[in-house]
Amino acid sequence: MNRRSRWFWILLLLLSVAWIGLGSLLTSEHVNGGELGSEVSSQIQTLGSQMQVDAVSNLPLPVFFFASGLPFALIAIFFLWRSRKRNKAQADPDAMIRRQGLLVSMLALLFALFLWNTDGARGAGGNLDFVTAALAPLLWPVNLFVTFIHEAGHALAALLTGGQVQGFTVSPNGSGVAVTAGGYPALILPAGYLGAALFGSALFYLTSRNPKWTRGLSVFLGLSIIILTVLYAAPDAAGNLTANVIGIGFGVVMVALGWLAPRVVNVFLLNTLAILTGLNAVMDLSYLVRSPDAGIGNIMNDAAAFAAEYTPLLPASIIALIWSGIAVFMLGAAVYFGLLKPAGGEISGAVKGEI
Repeated sequence: MNRRSRWFWILLLLLSVAWIGLGSLLTSEHVNGGELGSEVSSQIQTLGSQMQVDAVSNLPLPVFFFASGLPFALIAIFFLWRSRKRNKAQADPDAMIRRQGLLVSMLALLFALFLWNTDGARGAGGNLDFVTAALAPLLWPVNLFVTFIHEAGHALAALLTGGQVQGFTVSPNGSGVAVTAGGYPALILPAGYLGAALFGSALFYLTSRNPKWTRGLSVFLGLSIIILTVLYAAPDAAGNLTANVIGIGFGVVMVALGWLAPRVVNVFLLNTLAILTGLNAVMDLSYLVRSPDAGIGNIMNDAAAFAAEYTPLLPASIIALIWSGIAVFMLGAAVYFGLLKPAGGEISGAVKGEI
């Protein structure tokens, strides 16, 4: 493949990724209260009606951007891959694994944004649209897993600062509570939200930068989650064993993936889980910014408890805003250093004819 053709396919890939990622993100309900998405949806429906293409005009925005951009991205990836395959005999095996991992990480990022944008979307009349209804069995346990990581973050922070963990719970509605004693509360309180964001960010970075070791990482994480569950997970106030089921379930699945599944499957699923965990941590914090008094019964949320104990002059909404900024920074750094920067180097090498 000559340099001009390579540039064309690289440009098509970048434009397709931008179309899917930015289109789904900017038109989601999380940006500008969904007003931009409503306006774009209205324009698409109008255009679809004029062209007499009802199926397109009625598609939810995440599906529209994903379905319209993914074919072009796959075509570009195919031709770049075919070009690289011609030189496979001379290629460095580690470089091949790294490049394959970057492509899979990019697809996982787009898929995670698609799932995140679809989660909670509703169709006309307030009913769940067909995409959300189909994905609900997948999204619900992921949301519970985010709560599990949140409460586990409190527990680990207590242990690391010399405290004790009496147990943590997760309820079917997505709420959770961690009961600790001793330790350093100034670190334990933010460790829930920031711990979930750190978990997602670190997982995405490690998986994207070191795809060769992803199967071992899956096994390690799975065993760690199982051990943490056995030691500290407990039934909630209603007797639900949600924390136990989620911890053991995800742990066993991760061990099985690492032991049996191909490397590319591990990269894709771990990175998808990482981005969803990080994004949900950010959105939970943004909710606290808008609703600083939210809590469970008489239990204050983490930001309110931190403000009451350590920063009486700063309201809980400001504390949540600061934590949200830290979470966004961690997630953005993981995507940049784990995917964008290495991909930039690979693209530069492709342009110079190194693949």
